[in-house]
Amino acid sequence: MHIFGIEFMQNLLSQESYEAKCVFNENGIVFFPVSQQHRDTKVEGISYDDDYMGNAVAAMVKPGRLEVRFHKAFSDQRIKSIWTQIRAEPPLAFLHGWLMVYQGREIL
Repeated sequence: MHIFGIEFMQNLLSQESYEAKCVFNENGIVFFPVSQQHRDTKVEGISYDDDYMGNAVAAMVKPGRLEVRFHKAFSDQRIKSIWTQIRAEPPLAFLHGWLMVYQGREIL
């Protein structure tokens, strides 16, 4: 599992209020600032593109909460499975207990 932007996220965690973005799939996760577009943030094996063309989902990151945008190739179960794998990575232990919302529904 590849993890990109972990230092960026760790710096944000010390703040009471923040907002970031990420893209993720079975290959890993990429965290980045809100000033970047999801579609412009690509690494090998992880790519979000408009109109469901990429192989990753896009999400907004807020303290204790992840809001995942709909992607027609990602079922609720697939999102849950990927997120379970991501949270199992030791550098991402801070994600335990976070609320995940997909299509406006609480998933985890």
